[in-house]
Amino acid sequence: MVFFAFVDPLQLRDLTFPHWDISRGLGYTLGFFTFWLATASSSLFTWILLRPASRFNGPKIKR
Repeated sequence: MVFFAFVDPLQLRDLTFPHWDISRGLGYTLGFFTFWLATASSSLFTWILLRPASRFNGPKIKR
């Protein structure tokens, strides 16, 4: 929300992909899903890093 308060999707389109016909509404939609995907992927990566190692190493065999 803060990003698009300062950045207009049409001006961003003109800077990045000027030949594409993207409306303002589609720009907001693409921006929303892009930020949502970035947040979801960072949460997934954090979850992967915080899993306990004992779950994957199995019990140690003492000899």
